[in-house]
Amino acid sequence: MRILIVGAGIAGLATRRALVRRGFTVKLIERNPSAGLGGAGLFLPGNGVRALCDLGLREGLLRLSHPVNAQRFHDETGRLLVEVDTNDYWRDVAPCRAIRRSDLWQLLNEDMDPDAIEFRQIVDVSTGGNGCRVNFNDGCAEEYDLVIGADGVHSAVRGLVFPQPVDPQYVGNVCWRFIVPNTCDVDEWSVMLGADRSLLAKPISKTELYIYADMSVDQARTGDYSHETPLLPLFAGIAGPLLPALQLSSEAVVHFGELVRLRLDTWYRNRVALVGDAAHASPPSMAQGACLAIEDGFVLAEELATAPSIEIALHRYQARQKVRADWVHKQCAARDTMRRLPPAVRNTLLRFAGGAIYRRSYGLLKKPV
Repeated sequence: MRILIVGAGIAGLATRRALVRRGFTVKLIERNPSAGLGGAGLFLPGNGVRALCDLGLREGLLRLSHPVNAQRFHDETGRLLVEVDTNDYWRDVAPCRAIRRSDLWQLLNEDMDPDAIEFRQIVDVSTGGNGCRVNFNDGCAEEYDLVIGADGVHSAVRGLVFPQPVDPQYVGNVCWRFIVPNTCDVDEWSVMLGADRSLLAKPISKTELYIYADMSVDQARTGDYSHETPLLPLFAGIAGPLLPALQLSSEAVVHFGELVRLRLDTWYRNRVALVGDAAHASPPSMAQGACLAIEDGFVLAEELATAPSIEIALHRYQARQKVRADWVHKQCAARDTMRRLPPAVRNTLLRFAGGAIYRRSYGLLKKPV
């Protein structure tokens, strides 16, 4: 079987690794020569760690990542509202970890041919009953039995192949991500919740802290903000114990973006399938972007290896994973709605029911894929 994966991010690398472990020969292309560099940090709940273990990466992941033993939710003054024992909750699945995105990228490349990524770009995909013809920006054309779009929320594959491509929908928040030295001695995942903004910190090593900050902004005003926006004036009022880390933001490499969601009715068409954010991007409220992308690759490879045809494999892949992605979308919307409640109402809800809300929101994801 001739398989082409478009996109060498977390979704593309996980899918390639899963397919290679199943004995498939895969070509992987990427338009950005710096795809493995940069980025900030990732929080991997137990289901994402389980998926990486299924890809044979347990030892490497534990070596490169940092444990997340608890998740602590604070109000705008720094008062603790609820603490979730993640080791207890995810005990039957896998431990939660935090890691640099670049380290996860390298880990997914472990034992793979480092020269296997071709830096080129697709310009057209035509599909038929027996495969796909792909045209590239270098003028070449090649035939494949299956094309997998792992090229992110603004997927070129989706735009070229799907008859009425759906655009990502802005959800009302902009965000900033960066890594700084852990000068405030934060030892666990901790979030400060303001009325219309939040500040999250989690250690990704013994000395480094990943910071995520978001703020509600009308879509017409998103252009007022960028990676150069001074963050101290925006978030100092809710920073609490995270203030020392926030003060270092001006010296960090800051990544800025608008939070979006993408929901599709179908993830495949003919011999083209989508994985990761290309199929089901969601806001980071559930920390499931990387987790579901890795699961997608594992499930798709398993179905291609066991189903009697590519068409049946794609149908089964979507049936297994779409229910999980739809669940994440639903839980993200519920969490974002709760965050926008009046602070007194939200804080009371978290103080008295925060643990139950957490357990319910991740319940489906604890089940095997």
